[in-house]
Amino acid sequence: MLQFKKTLLGSIAPVLLSLALASPVSASDAHGHHKDQKFGNFTKENALLTPRDYREWIFVGAPVTPNDMNDGKPAFPEFHNVYIDPASWNHWKKTGEFRDGTIIVKELVSVGAKESASGNGYFQGEFNGIAAMVKDSKRYPDRPGNWAFFGFESYEAKQGAIQADDACAACHKDHAAQDMVFIQHYPVLRAAKPKK
Repeated sequence: MLQFKKTLLGSIAPVLLSLALASPVSASDAHGHHKDQKFGNFTKENALLTPRDYREWIFVGAPVTPNDMNDGKPAFPEFHNVYIDPASWNHWKKTGEFRDGTIIVKELVSVGAKESASGNGYFQGEFNGIAAMVKDSKRYPDRPGNWAFFGFESYEAKQGAIQADDACAACHKDHAAQDMVFIQHYPVLRAAKPKK
């Protein structure tokens, strides 16, 4: 019986090795980050359902507009941990454009401590919630740049509420460096953008 097992394993091992070499799995496939994967789910009314796995997406930056640098009246007095879905990240790296279907999630985190062993600064505190923007020409043909902006009441919220164009979109349209996205604040996006 032992000899049979050794013979069987000896004959199967080369076959398994040849199959592995003949069908390499790219890093993006191994992580499920291919172009056809669906990263957003929507209601029939085209509201974005609360993303659950965005922390596994590509992190592009964490701008902060703290109270004490803005006379106590910033529009957003917290860190924004910003993530882009992997398919859109891959498209960005190839084209320098945001594809139709791009989802960008902004996780809001309070300013916590201002002192650390490394020195004084602004350090992240507690999670406050999330917001998102979605580019989709079929779902949002009348929105500026085909981008819809969503606010979520809480992490537990089932779906986001579409924000009025004069809220988020107006600021993004007036101040964003490219296609409604503040790439001037995201060195990760700028570094990955292909040179023309």
